[in-house]
Amino acid sequence: MMKARSMKTFQRRASALALVLLSIRSDHAESFGRHCIQSPLHTSQNHMRRTPITSSTSTTALSAAKKKSVESEADIRDRILAEIDSGVRQYPSWISEYGEPQDEFLLDDDDDDAIDAATLGQWDEKDLQDKFDYEWDPDEGDEDPNNLDPAYEYAAPFQLDEEGIEVGYNPIFGRSNPIDGRTILNPPDSYVIDEKTRDDRLVPKEFPDGDIEIKANEDVTALRKSLKIIETHTDPFLKMEVPNHMAKWHGYPEQLSFPKQNYMNNRFTKPEDRTDFDKLGPARARQVAVQLARARNNEWLPAGTSEAYLASKTAIYKEKGVLTGSTLPGKADPEVVAKIQPALDVLGDVVELLSIEQDTVFRFKYHGLIKNKRGMSAWAGVLIRNCDVDCTGVVFETGFRKRDPAYDGGSHWYGPY
Repeated sequence: MMKARSMKTFQRRASALALVLLSIRSDHAESFGRHCIQSPLHTSQNHMRRTPITSSTSTTALSAAKKKSVESEADIRDRILAEIDSGVRQYPSWISEYGEPQDEFLLDDDDDDAIDAATLGQWDEKDLQDKFDYEWDPDEGDEDPNNLDPAYEYAAPFQLDEEGIEVGYNPIFGRSNPIDGRTILNPPDSYVIDEKTRDDRLVPKEFPDGDIEIKANEDVTALRKSLKIIETHTDPFLKMEVPNHMAKWHGYPEQLSFPKQNYMNNRFTKPEDRTDFDKLGPARARQVAVQLARARNNEWLPAGTSEAYLASKTAIYKEKGVLTGSTLPGKADPEVVAKIQPALDVLGDVVELLSIEQDTVFRFKYHGLIKNKRGMSAWAGVLIRNCDVDCTGVVFETGFRKRDPAYDGGSHWYGPY
């Protein structure tokens, strides 16, 4: 009762405050229209003759009037609430009916069922050490949570129809019957009536002691359980019968690492020269494995294999007598090189002159970013022509490098380059 009365009092004060604020705004507007600021410009002519007018006096009067009329909204609210509590300010009787009925429950925070932070407890780093049922690692000796509880009986792994064919089997998609070897045939009863957990003191007796119905009900219950009928319901999504009681499936163990392999499965590495991947971290071990698998000189290949491979790559240039497409050096006229020296100084270490073909085509080995290759070659041609040298083309050779792993988030051991 006291809570409802305080709620109505709060509604009356809030409603009266809203009405008074509206009335104050209208009163301010009306007073501004009726009562103008008294200044020497609004006085009568006789008064002007009797009273000397100075600019300082008018400025002081205006500032005083402004300071006197300024009142913050918080002050207005506090003054109005104080007048309501003291009874100085009156409000109409219909204020008690103002508002919606559901507003009475907005400030009701005494909910017994509400959960606050103190009930939930304090979270700390120890919570991360706990594991869910599906987080298990067989290598660490964790027990499989998918193991069946021997306290219950389970259905056959698959059901057969009248013709001896597995129910729900499809030659393309395989098995689809939801009733499988994890279906429980003798599910536990409610803890209220189960023999293991029931408490006769808390459960009222259905029949008095010695009643013949007790033995009859036990016989019916035993018969029902002996039939081992699978309780099912229709799944609204699958549109088929699914069992009510099944052993929960927690999934297969999450693969947190690659399976262990025998690192000495080659005939080129000596046991004393082998790379011990067990001492490396997962990221470093994988990077070293990729390096050993893709590098030209490594412990997986016999001596001389890498040199022979590189020689086969450059043999075509010597056979055809063509240098374009490779980074092999060629011939260059020293006089032309001296004339384009200002251009070479501007380009700096970004390029390296390889050869001058047909006296007007300049080949450079380009060390800059691949994304700037086309623009740099065009700029190099402009610089060469500014040196009064005839230039019909500029070729920037990068060999097998096709991208910049260090600048585009790639790895140096992934090709092609």
